[in-house]
Order: sequence, then C-alpha cells, then structure tokens
Amino acid sequence: MATRPLTSTPQRPRACHAPEEPERAARADVLHALFETQADARPDAVAVDCGGERTTYAALDARANQLARRLHALGVGRGALVGLHLARSTDAYTALLGTLKAGGAYVPIDPECPAERARYVLENSGAAALVTTAELAARSAPFHGAVVCVDTERERIAAESALRLPREAVAVSPRDPCYVIYTSGSTGRPKGVLVEHRNAWHLVRAEGRLFALHPEDRVYQGFSLAFDASVEEMWLAFHAGATLVAATPEMASAGPDLSRLLAEHGVSSRRTRTWSPGSRSRSAAPSRATASTCSTKRRSLCRKAP
Repeated sequence: MATRPLTSTPQRPRACHAPEEPERAARADVLHALFETQADARPDAVAVDCGGERTTYAALDARANQLARRLHALGVGRGALVGLHLARSTDAYTALLGTLKAGGAYVPIDPECPAERARYVLENSGAAALVTTAELAARSAPFHGAVVCVDTERERIAAESALRLPREAVAVSPRDPCYVIYTSGSTGRPKGVLVEHRNAWHLVRAEGRLFALHPEDRVYQGFSLAFDASVEEMWLAFHAGATLVAATPEMASAGPDLSRLLAEHGVSSRRTRTWSPGSRSRSAAPSRATASTCSTKRRSLCRKAP
C-alpha cells in the first residue's frame, strides 16, 4: 500500500505491488469472503451488537446484499471508491460490507470530523458514491456522485433482493482495492492510503491464527471506522464468527469506567494501543489479561512495534 501524492486534480490513490510467489497469490481471496464464510456456516449467530440491537450474520449479510445491489444499480462496480459518512452503527457495518460486495472500496469518513475534511476526502479520493444519512449528507455537499441516505431510503434498499450479487457480475479480484483510509493531515494535507483485498485478507488470516479468537468471543469495536485499527477490530471478529460489540456513546467517552462497561456488555476481547520502547508509533502485540472488575477473562489484542 502507498500514500497517494497530492495533486491539484483528483487522482486515484495507488497501491504498490510487492512481488510475491504465484502460488501464494493464488491462495489470496477478497476480504468480504471471510464474513460470507461465517454467514453461511453460522447464520443465526450474532454478528453485531450495537447498543443492544443484535443482528445475526444472516441478517447482516442480507442487508449488505440489498445495499450492494442498490449501489451496483447506481454504477458502483469493481474498483469504484465509495465514501462512508456514518456513525458507528449497524448501518455503517452494512454499508461497509455492501460496498465490498458491490465490488467497490470503502472510504470511511468520521462523522465528527469538520465538514471541510469530509468534502476534501470525497473530492481528493474521486469517490463515485457516498453512503450516509440525510443529516450528514448536507455536511458533505456539494458532492456530485451518487448519494444513498440509509435513513430516508431504507424502504427502497429493503426492496432489493437479499441474494448476493453473482461473483461474475462483480468480478472483484484480490488485487483490487478494498478500502482507503486518510491520514490525520497533522504534517500537511491528509493523504489517502489504499489497501488491496489480498493485503487485508492476509493480515486478518495471520492475526486470526495469532490471537485465536473463537465464535463465542465478543470483540469490542471502539476505534473510529476512519482509523486503521478498526479494520482489525471488525475483521478479526468476522473472521472468527464472533460478535462485534460496537462502542456506545457512553463507552466511547467512559475513560476509567470503560472496564466496567466492557464487563457489563460481556466483552471478551479488545484491541489496545501501547507505546513500544524506542518507537514513536503506537501499535500492538498479543496479550491476555483478567480485569479485576470483570468475572470473565478478557483478551487484549495488541501488536507491539519491533
């Protein structure tokens, strides 16, 4: 993956293609296939718990398929970038999966970011479509691509078939982009970092073996979807067939009380950030811990930088 150069006109973020053995490349797959595998194997298991609203793998898969068909009808296909301007919610996870299922790559925009940044990300990325709410759409204006407001178009989206789009109709490959996340811009203008399916797929598979999550786990999703750590939170849970527990507003601002809230929501795993000695970056390494305020063992998913 690579950051895109800043230019005066919108230009697609580009990924660096590292050489790899053909045999290894042939085993790569697309990221959303990890979710679909669990949706087929454990359809009645809870995929997402958002403030008590529980959605099964089968239901989330169906909703994502409907949105994928809506996006596909609007012209979203292989390699198209789709802005996601949504708060952490079942709608956001549906939009993320629906974008991938349509063949596109999602570009998450934090709903709490300034309107100027939202507009910049959409323009700079060259996004073909935007999935948002009616309220947030006003903050992204003017946007000249297709706009889907999940709140006001809920019935229209629900009228679409809940079946997956045929793979040959989407034709997405492991070398196609799956998401673009923008840097904070603290050292200049924000830069888009494009990640291909094969890179994300291999990361999730490798960390899945490392962290050994189980279907019974409940994984905390506390990072903004516009921050790369959210990728590991979401996809490690979906890869294992576990439940993703989305942070409520209370949990997101809990501070020292977070441990108690995690226990109340039955969270067994969460990703943390730690300072690695000799490194300026925050990253993570696997560890296990039992919180004194929790009766269950909670794993802290953490990768330390070397």
